[in-house]
Amino acid sequence: MQTTLTIVCENSVGRAIPAVGEHGFACLVERGDTSLLVDTGQGFGIERNARVLGKDLRSLNGVVLSHGHYDHVGGLDQVLAYTDELDVFAHPDIFASRYSSSKHALRFIGIPQRRELLETLGARFIWTPQFCEVAPGIHVTGEVQRRTSYEQGAPELVVPQADNSFIQDPFKDDMGVVVECKEGLAVILGCAHAGMINILLQVQEHFPTQPIQAVLGGTHLGPATAEQFERTMEDLKPFDIQHIGVSHCTGQNRAAQIRERMGQKFFFGSVGAILQL
Repeated sequence: MQTTLTIVCENSVGRAIPAVGEHGFACLVERGDTSLLVDTGQGFGIERNARVLGKDLRSLNGVVLSHGHYDHVGGLDQVLAYTDELDVFAHPDIFASRYSSSKHALRFIGIPQRRELLETLGARFIWTPQFCEVAPGIHVTGEVQRRTSYEQGAPELVVPQADNSFIQDPFKDDMGVVVECKEGLAVILGCAHAGMINILLQVQEHFPTQPIQAVLGGTHLGPATAEQFERTMEDLKPFDIQHIGVSHCTGQNRAAQIRERMGQKFFFGSVGAILQL
């Protein structure tokens, strides 16, 4: 069964089409009769880019939310305008109150719409804290077990406590999406706050006999230390990935470094990028 993965929202537009880039991510998965959207971007490009790419949001069977950040969920209300009711798969911590902290500001970066509003618009939230199948041949990782010592997340991304203090966001809701393809698996990452290698190890645990053929999406290697980047690239080798399309929070510098190392296996996961497997 052929699978088509199309990047609908991303920081940049990769080819000469009248689409728009935004700081965010969304990927459409088409597998047989199933059409599933992974994330929805900020909301600036989801409708326009879907139209430009010839994708009908009315045909969606569901949405998977990789984690609860504005740049991955902000366009959900627009998507719901095209459907009556729609299954939305997510970890139950998706609506956590989230902030980005710096010396100068504390900025809210969680989901901009309240759950009640999204449900009024037709969202049927289905909680997926554990690995499960959400459509034929399409799975979510659920909460990702932290196995590596070097994927420690971002200390500037924080959540409030009852005493009004802040701690580093544990990102229990960060999930990957796994698609069964003809010759192996495709893994879609939102931002990989849980760590790209942690996510791939969890996928491998559930599909020990199937190779991971492709990885695409945000890797969160943009803000990673040099040590984390080097160890990630080293631990990526045994997976023997044949297609890697990085997006969003990977950053241009890291994307260029990955391109240098991965050669022809690499592609930029920009708006309009299509991978058929």
